[in-house]
Amino acid sequence: MSDTSPTIVRELIKKDLQIMKVPSLCYWLGGIGAILLAVFFGDAAGTIAFILFVSVLFGAGVHAAMQTVTEERREQNLPFIMSLPVTISDYTVAKMSANLMLVGTIWLTLSAASYVIFIGDVMPKGTIPFLTIILVAIFLAYVIILATTVVFQGLAPAIIAVVAANLGTQAYIWWISEFHDVRSTVNGMEAVWNNTYLTVIGLQVAAVCALIAFTFYSQSKKTEFL
Repeated sequence: MSDTSPTIVRELIKKDLQIMKVPSLCYWLGGIGAILLAVFFGDAAGTIAFILFVSVLFGAGVHAAMQTVTEERREQNLPFIMSLPVTISDYTVAKMSANLMLVGTIWLTLSAASYVIFIGDVMPKGTIPFLTIILVAIFLAYVIILATTVVFQGLAPAIIAVVAANLGTQAYIWWISEFHDVRSTVNGMEAVWNNTYLTVIGLQVAAVCALIAFTFYSQSKKTEFL
């Protein structure tokens, strides 16, 4: 890595953060709006609020990955980046860092804020572990999309990843919801963190870490930009 690489990497990160600054704020406000809808209207708007909340989290990830990686290639900005004194590893660090900072911040703050629905018995507290599984699953779906866009960069692989992550996450959540340890506790008055919940969450976190590591490993094996 040259002496100028860290500076250029920081500039590349700042560029992506700047591009996504306004959209990220809009997604965050949309997520807060969904949470407030659930808090103030309860069961009457619960389903709508949940769909809006999940759509915001998923949409933020898709938008960030597509805008900062796939669109950059489509708009022919990649040749300019290739002309800079940066390596493929530098490029990967910049893209992964910017995306994980953007979407990670939105996901973390909105996920934390979403737990207010359990204050005042708006939702049964037994739902907390299952909601946690859903939130981590959404982040895992985002990392799948991000890894695909960074490694393959093309529009077709990105679209396939978005569709697969969307449908796969829905099927996965439905599958988990049928587990006995989930069905028997999800509507309870207290949160029960049994082995099923802890194992599923642990595996999801491990999958996120593995995908990020795989992305860096895969990029390190390339000798030129796509």
